[in-house]
Amino acid sequence: MARCFRTLLKLVPFALAIMATAPSMAQDQFNPIGLWEPDNRESRYEFTYCGENGDRLCAELVWIQQDKQDARNTKYLNTYMFKNARHVRPNRWQGTVTLEGFNIGGTVTQTDNNTMQLEACALFVICENIRLRRIE
Repeated sequence: MARCFRTLLKLVPFALAIMATAPSMAQDQFNPIGLWEPDNRESRYEFTYCGENGDRLCAELVWIQQDKQDARNTKYLNTYMFKNARHVRPNRWQGTVTLEGFNIGGTVTQTDNNTMQLEACALFVICENIRLRRIE
């Protein structure tokens, strides 16, 4: 019994270390849910959780600046431009990006609670890199 007790005492520092890091690990996760716009402020996207289990990230195009609206872009209003992104590590999701009707792989990385970076490339040649800022 004394041997078991000594073994348990050896594990206490490890348990305390894990407990001490748990809150900081939770703080590393920013909240992506909300209304976001790119630096050019021509459009807005509503990021929500989606998917069968509500564990994926999606972004719907919900607004286009009036003087930028045309037949080419208004057909994408109220459609998902980023969808079914799976959480791959803290503050990073990978999914499908729809750009001008083409579906390509993309990644969203949230760098702080109010800034995201969307990267999408087709065939490693045609790439888009868009910074988004939270507005709500």
